[in-house]
Amino acid sequence: MTDTLLLVGAGIMGRGYVAAARDLDVRTVLLDDEAWRERHEQHVAHFETPAGATETHWLRAALDLADRHPPHGAVPFAEQHVMASARVQDLLGLPGPSLAAAEASRNKAVQRALFAHAGLPQPDHAVVDDVERAAEWSRGRYPVVVKPLRGAGSAGVRCVADEDALRADLARRDVGQQVLIEEYLDAPEYSWEGLVENGTVIFGNHTRKVTTGPPEFVELQHRLPHRPADRERVDGQTAALVAAAGIRTGIVHLEYRDDGTVLKPMEFAVRTPGDHILELMCRAYGHDFFRSVIELALGREVGLPSERPRAAGVLFLPAPRPGRITAVDGVEAAQERPDVVRVGQKKHAGDVLTGLHSSGDRVAHALLLADTPAGVDAAADAVLRQISIRVEPADAVPAPAAVPKNAPGEPPRIAEDGPVVVLCKWRPDMVRALLAATPNLHLVLEHSELATAAASPGLIAAARSVHRVSDIDSVEELTGVAVDLAVRGIGVDQVLSFSEDGQLGAAQMRALLGCGGASAQMRAGVRDKRMMKHLVAAAGVPVTEWASLPTDVTFADGDTSPDVGFPAIVKPAFGFGTMSTTRVENAEELAGVLRDLAKPDRLASGHLILERFVSGRELHIDALWREGKPLFLTVSAYYVPRLDHVATDGAADEAPPGRDGSYILAPEEHPELYERIRTMHTSVNEALGIDTAVTHLEVFETPAGDLLFSEIATRIGGGWIPDMLTARLGRSVFDTVATGLLYGDTGFSGSGGADGSDADAVPAPRHIGALHLRPAHAGTVTGLPSGEQIEAVEGVIGWRLMKEVGDRVGFSHAMDWCLMVVVGADTTQEFEAALDRVETELTIEVDRRA
Repeated sequence: MTDTLLLVGAGIMGRGYVAAARDLDVRTVLLDDEAWRERHEQHVAHFETPAGATETHWLRAALDLADRHPPHGAVPFAEQHVMASARVQDLLGLPGPSLAAAEASRNKAVQRALFAHAGLPQPDHAVVDDVERAAEWSRGRYPVVVKPLRGAGSAGVRCVADEDALRADLARRDVGQQVLIEEYLDAPEYSWEGLVENGTVIFGNHTRKVTTGPPEFVELQHRLPHRPADRERVDGQTAALVAAAGIRTGIVHLEYRDDGTVLKPMEFAVRTPGDHILELMCRAYGHDFFRSVIELALGREVGLPSERPRAAGVLFLPAPRPGRITAVDGVEAAQERPDVVRVGQKKHAGDVLTGLHSSGDRVAHALLLADTPAGVDAAADAVLRQISIRVEPADAVPAPAAVPKNAPGEPPRIAEDGPVVVLCKWRPDMVRALLAATPNLHLVLEHSELATAAASPGLIAAARSVHRVSDIDSVEELTGVAVDLAVRGIGVDQVLSFSEDGQLGAAQMRALLGCGGASAQMRAGVRDKRMMKHLVAAAGVPVTEWASLPTDVTFADGDTSPDVGFPAIVKPAFGFGTMSTTRVENAEELAGVLRDLAKPDRLASGHLILERFVSGRELHIDALWREGKPLFLTVSAYYVPRLDHVATDGAADEAPPGRDGSYILAPEEHPELYERIRTMHTSVNEALGIDTAVTHLEVFETPAGDLLFSEIATRIGGGWIPDMLTARLGRSVFDTVATGLLYGDTGFSGSGGADGSDADAVPAPRHIGALHLRPAHAGTVTGLPSGEQIEAVEGVIGWRLMKEVGDRVGFSHAMDWCLMVVVGADTTQEFEAALDRVETELTIEVDRRA
């Protein structure tokens, strides 16, 4: 009878398991992320995906899969797969490390307790959940290393030199959850990869490591096999650690430091070692270790290497400094070397790096093979000389990339760990992105949003809590939510809102929870256009003439209309977009508007602002800020001012003339404008207390070239802007904003999973813009372009349909969205031609009578 193997995860570095199982004539059932289906499905008997990315999702999926395809053995690949595999092994009585050893491998504090109980040498340490306790223990021991209890890839590991640094580090963490603090060992670092059968070590390999050292110990090189001078001592100590951990059967990856007299463990894991180490072992020893691990899992006789090994290594190349990658040169030349197995690249032109903080920040790697350790070191030196990573300052706008495909129906990816975040107002795109960056997400939703949110049950179920309020800006209701979180001991790191309504409520919660609360004036300034302009003008930023038009108020000296000059614009002080925005040419028209203008239903306040009309080009600036510095910043121009897309009286049935949309101004073509905008934006941020936020700023450029502040919102721009930014960034703008706000790194991956694909990023056109397509007349939609028709138009690089057949379309405001189309081209002429093709070939049909 053919054995069945349950393989929990494989990704790219576990493909050796799939190949080895096929060679062993084993029936393989693979549980892995959807991203790996195309690579692996044709090579296994059955491929299935978990419903989410947490350990619980993997566990449930593995147990269900084992019920339907009973395995004779199970093998985990990465950290998040360990417990799922161990539970299946324990439930079915299959060979494995033991459930207790698997649980210990996922918790460094448990490992420390087991080693202490066995009387084994290890670093002096403490497990703490309180800053004062941490500071007390660390006095007299500095430097000390702070680690999360769970995690991989050096993420969250940091060496601190003194108490100030310790307190600053812990302030960035949720110390309500435990962390491990241990003495810093200034000794060489190694890893040990072992095969264990029924508690006995049957094979062991030692690997030499090179890291960045303190404060974050990012691994830069592995070379194997390392031959300790006193191999008997080292092997004896590793065997003792295996016994203390209670490991029965399977592969073990142990990281340790050794000063030549005593081995002290850092941590161990009962899963495949990362950083391509198992493949390096296969190449160095001339033996298939993937096959050996499967044989252990199935209880078969295990083959072991018999030949004297060669030497193998992997070299990781970081960027020379923080910034945006402009090019990675020399990869092909390095690949041609006989001692280079292959070169892989994880970061590409356009990616932003804030520094080298974890393994996820490394740019490229090279697998090396030679006859001797010296040969591997020589190959590493040669690759370092051949491959050059060029970087520009990070505040430059990133090079464009193709719009990634969005899959809103897929279950959310959920990070294993992260800061505690409260999101006010339902935004499914941001909920999905935030969950991928942190599992600790709390939602505050209005009752009116619940039906819409219910359409995404996976997102709602993934939230830690869902608070329901009648008004998202109600000070009383949001105070109640904040107090509830506080008294339950939930330490909130950030309160976010990506909608105009929700800014005041979020600001109130920030102030109460002590996470970035601004003054009352500043809190009002991000929502009320009058306070906004008042504060910005006081900071010396040019602002058009304006005046407050309060409602339901009487004055002792009479209520006279302010004079800002005509033509003028009247709009709600708390409005957004072009909601209820009207142009008036004289005092008579102003009086009529003030008499007849109805307050929008979405607004509680009827207060208005009157401002002088500005002629010229209207710009929007979309940026992501972290501690006052831009992680990205783009300047775009509307084809025509937004107010031109609001139908005038008597023409509400016809679409206003002119293109609706905007296009990104290339920074290399407008360097002076970008510099002026950055300077103005920084002043605006300082005036309003904006430090870490995503912003959508609107500015007028007069015919004389002067820049006048219009307004700013701490949210992602609406309409087509997210689609256009995604095209420019080469990554979902929502994912970029989530990881940027939470971690200060626009390339962070919060999944905590194994290494991903090495595929190159697809370059995008130089010129990128977007069009909002509407029908020529108001009415009921009867026909829409299909996805195939849209994508067939040359130059289209992204699109989003906002209407369905049967929906009503009108022009009373500019935010009745229909079809967003993102266009790209390499030259200005090609870009204009693409816009023309989109407008000509894609039409929306309506029934005007309906």
